Amino acid sequence: MAQSETELQTLTESLVVLVADDEPDIRDLIQYNLIQSGHTVLTASEGISALELAQSKLPDVIVLDVMMPGLTGIEVAKRLRSQTQTSSIPIIMLTAKVEESHELEGLDAGADDYITKPFSMTILIARIHSLARRTKMDSDTGAILEVGPVTINLNEHQVMIDGEAIQLTITEFRLLATLVQSKGKVLSRAELISKAIGPAVTVTPRTVDVHITALRKKLGDHGSLISTVRAVGYRADDPAA
Repeated sequence: MAQSETELQTLTESLVVLVADDEPDIRDLIQYNLIQSGHTVLTASEGISALELAQSKLPDVIVLDVMMPGLTGIEVAKRLRSQTQTSSIPIIMLTAKVEESHELEGLDAGADDYITKPFSMTILIARIHSLARRTKMDSDTGAILEVGPVTINLNEHQVMIDGEAIQLTITEFRLLATLVQSKGKVLSRAELISKAIGPAVTVTPRTVDVHITALRKKLGDHGSLISTVRAVGYRADDPAA
């Protein structure tokens, strides 16, 4: 299918990308290829300078190595997600290994995507474009979602129950928003992963179940708004429907 002119413009739009990795060869290679693709690149070799650059320059996308001196990529991501100015900047984690425990830790810290080393530069750049495009679409909607007593502000990444804010991880927030946006449709775990986290992210079904369990607990008496459909997946039930 041919892409529209708007889609092509979005794909080729110049981005500011922060690349943080303590391996000079990897950092330089990513920088070179991003510049060749028309983007502006900021670089950091350790966690503290990565955090300071992200806070001062507010890049469009951050590529963050998990293991760095000073502050780990996980800790940098947590701090960025806790601050209003940087909370919605998309983050791609680079990691030498991906196990379920690492997935959970990274996703809870706020990672939008995971790429395992060694990786294809073409795939990395495609995922940077995809995340930037998705983030722009989210910010353009300005949507407020509601289900029962739960209100979700997509722009501010805030969830309130009966007017009281609750604290969710970025992954829990995305899962809840995705289920509510589906308006009662049952989503398989694979669909939830694709819609909430990203189609190219490798996340096990068990990881989704763990996040849904934690999300229900945080919703308290309203945890039953998320229903399990046996052997299929999950849906959000609106009591007013």
